[in-house]
Amino acid sequence: MKISVIICIINISIIYTYIIFPIILIISARIFKHITTKITYSNKTQNHSVAIICAMYNEEDVVQNKIANFKELNYTLLHMYIGSDGSSDNTNKILASYSDDNDLTIRFLPRRGKVNVINDLISFASEDILIFTDANSMFLKDAIEELLSHFSDHSVGAVCGKLKLNDSNCLSGEGFYWRYETMLKRAESVFKCVIGSNGAIYAVRRELVQPLPANTINDDFTISMRTIAQGYGMAYAEDAIATEDAGKDDKAEFYRHIRDAAGHYRAMRHLIALLNPLYPKRFVFYVSHRVIRWFVPHLMLLSIFLPILDAKSPISTASIIAQILFYSLAFIGWLSRSRFLLFYIPYYFTYINIAMFLGCIKNLFGLQRVTWNSTQRV
Repeated sequence: MKISVIICIINISIIYTYIIFPIILIISARIFKHITTKITYSNKTQNHSVAIICAMYNEEDVVQNKIANFKELNYTLLHMYIGSDGSSDNTNKILASYSDDNDLTIRFLPRRGKVNVINDLISFASEDILIFTDANSMFLKDAIEELLSHFSDHSVGAVCGKLKLNDSNCLSGEGFYWRYETMLKRAESVFKCVIGSNGAIYAVRRELVQPLPANTINDDFTISMRTIAQGYGMAYAEDAIATEDAGKDDKAEFYRHIRDAAGHYRAMRHLIALLNPLYPKRFVFYVSHRVIRWFVPHLMLLSIFLPILDAKSPISTASIIAQILFYSLAFIGWLSRSRFLLFYIPYYFTYINIAMFLGCIKNLFGLQRVTWNSTQRV
């Protein structure tokens, strides 16, 4: 195969996963909604017992707010399970003050990593629906009811809620990313094939939740995607809202993205069933939304070096010129920290893919631990 053809395939793949697939998805979702009968969810009338699962590590700044938020939720058949992963600050002391609260089950565990805390808490919970959340994520009062309303469709095994970032600068990288992901989740939900939930707020039928492999990093992605692997759908509940503060800045989020990327590469082994093309819907959605995107950093590296081997080709020349322009804009965005989209999008795209590449390396050499530290927030 000629180098120029490979360059075209690389560039088309990158454009496909970030632009072409989202456009096709959104258009298809709008058409599908018009030609199918809309499911009427039984709004806020179900009597599921619900467990909220929350792992904590050194969350002294938010633990009281988290429990207070739990107490304010508009749902009665509700119990909260909290596990402290060997916290070394005042988290355990604060949690101990709630030891007589019958609505809470609190476990003080040795430092083993979030996945082990999650597995332990799952083993304690026998409720119909498990809702997973992060310590710094605060639910709106009706969030539980909004999540549960989607389970009136018995083909739905998991429901992803909506994360809203308290972001003073609406053009921060995280704010921009979450709006983009929200757009995709909204469209995927039409097909009941949302590809991945976020750890802030998502719900799963108890019988579909299995213990996680001990080396799991992205527990939220793995737990939710396993429901699709078992033949169930995943919906997006846009009115089931959790809020949390955005990262302090892009630098503060960089290491979190490295960890998340390592977790996604690792999760591919646990979700190998989703790569079976005999199940075309989940295969196309998973590969288009996630798998190709995870390999964009590698494609970007190839697109830098391959044109040099065939510099006389018009396609190679055009690729070199386009990359010089793109990375120049990204450099200006990094240097100036400008929020002007012409500079900021190339900068953030490059930044996120560098983090993904480093995450791949850390996973490849077993350098990413399952223990975690909280990301600093504004």
